[in-house]
Amino acid sequence: METFFTILGIATIFLIARYFVFISIPFVYFYKLFPKKYAPNKIQSKNASTEQIHSEIKHSIISSIAFALVGAFVSFSPFKNYTLIYSDIEKYSFWWIPVSLLIAFVIHDTYFYWMHRTFHHPKLFKITHLIHHKSTNPSPWASYSFNITEAFAEAFVLVILACILPMHRVTLFVFAFSSFLINVYGHLGYEIAPKWFRNSFLFKIMNTAVYHNMHHSKFKGNYSLYFRFWDRIMKTEIPNYEQVYDEIQEKRFPQKTQNQYSSKAAIILLLLIPSICISQIEGKWIDKATGAVVQIYKEEGKYIGRVIKAGNPNEDKKLEGKKLIILKNFEQKSINKWCCGDIFLPRMKIYAKGNITLLNASMAKVTGRYLAFSQSFIWHKIE
Repeated sequence: METFFTILGIATIFLIARYFVFISIPFVYFYKLFPKKYAPNKIQSKNASTEQIHSEIKHSIISSIAFALVGAFVSFSPFKNYTLIYSDIEKYSFWWIPVSLLIAFVIHDTYFYWMHRTFHHPKLFKITHLIHHKSTNPSPWASYSFNITEAFAEAFVLVILACILPMHRVTLFVFAFSSFLINVYGHLGYEIAPKWFRNSFLFKIMNTAVYHNMHHSKFKGNYSLYFRFWDRIMKTEIPNYEQVYDEIQEKRFPQKTQNQYSSKAAIILLLLIPSICISQIEGKWIDKATGAVVQIYKEEGKYIGRVIKAGNPNEDKKLEGKKLIILKNFEQKSINKWCCGDIFLPRMKIYAKGNITLLNASMAKVTGRYLAFSQSFIWHKIE
């Protein structure tokens, strides 16, 4: 028992030190040293008050103690004999280490979603989750700012994982540490995901700082921790999440204006003037492979496409009076490219992120991508 309490003390010191070190670094960098540089990355314009930060730190220290207690119980008490945690690297194949880590994240995300959503029940919210939501505009210090009941509930996932999933001790440590860093990112208050992330399949799968920040500001929706799966399945994802994310993207990566081009770029632009005529996307387009006809027009600064002829008599009857919107919210990003919109994929009957590229004055390539699935069409202009 004496050894257990010694280990508990060491674990508590380690977790509190981890909290201060790995939160001080991003806090000082973004909030103190370079707030102007990263102003476009800021999700909410205001900053957390000093009083709020002090409260977040106080409750995070208490939560760190709770996490240390559960971690020591799982790994160093007699309970460890009933777990599937192992230390012999040869007990399972080496490939099982990354696989078990991924499975652990999926299990944790499922556990967190339902625990989190339960704590939002009106009868439980005040006694379990209110402290965390006092940070309506969270700073990274809010990462572990929990009521003691919620702290133990959060940490209980370690008990579940230890009992149902064989994990090497190193894997368990990596999981706990990675989970902490992801939590810090979720409460950072700044969006730092790289530009390419928005148009990759990962965006449809994984959460961002914007995702969790909106949960804090709106109190409902976006309950998950790592992935978007459960929110999308249960229809609890905040509807305008992608729009808010895109607005921040536009601030982070603004399109160059005319006076920002160098003289060399201006010369290149002049050479392209004859091609400007091909940048007209409005009008009627036909997919010769199916016979479908789409009318593209501009509405409130963005491009929309409606199917006016499906190319199939039965489908045309269904379209009467409806005019299915096949393109939504497309924006012109260059002289011959439109992107960041939604395109309806007939084979999957879903909307996916799409791009339109004009190949010449009368031909366009339209591509939609959903997760690892993509579908492309070649359209020809008829009007």
